[in-house]
Amino acid sequence: MKAQEYTIKLLKIEHLDKEYYSFDFSKPEGFEFVEGQFGVFTHVNKVMEGKPFRAFSIASTNEEPFLKIATKITSSPSEFKQRLLNLALGEEVILRAPMGDFKYDETQKAVFIAGGIGITPIRSIILSMKRLNENRLDTLIYSELESTYPFSSELESTKKLEVFYSADIEPTQKLITDTINIYQNKALYYLSGSPGFVKGITELLKVHGILETKIIYDVFVGY
Repeated sequence: MKAQEYTIKLLKIEHLDKEYYSFDFSKPEGFEFVEGQFGVFTHVNKVMEGKPFRAFSIASTNEEPFLKIATKITSSPSEFKQRLLNLALGEEVILRAPMGDFKYDETQKAVFIAGGIGITPIRSIILSMKRLNENRLDTLIYSELESTYPFSSELESTKKLEVFYSADIEPTQKLITDTINIYQNKALYYLSGSPGFVKGITELLKVHGILETKIIYDVFVGY
């Protein structure tokens, strides 16, 4: 699927918890993507410092009738995020999508490791797994230092998934190490989060013998 440009409208803003917000946009007719991919969102007719566009993972599935993204917006956000939060319902943005290779391989056991808002492409993948009719049980390790876990109730409703939460670095490392000891290189490890998070987890996986070919990345660059 080749990336194309679309004009989409804001349908809903939801404050998920603490500094996390989700945004639902209209879905272009005929738009399809592979769960786990992302798009580039651009503000329309807004002058701002820096780039008027940013990349966001698509958090929704193909079956959902909207396009969902989610992000962390602090008390001192970038101008892009402030304008995103101030969008009026029905206001338009430009989307260029789909892009990216963070895609689920249903033929192999999956260990998803999400850091904070890195859960967004994993939500898309996991909720789409409900239709795959696989007998295998996949694993999600969800790390968030403020003990806030967006989309947790939806993720837990997936019958083919075991979910583990962690609110600190050492417990997260222990969960990952214990999982490696069970599955080793018989699983694929999907990492999604900040550059520091992905780098640290990648190093941990490699120290324990996980091959580079068994690690799939989605790095969220801060803005």
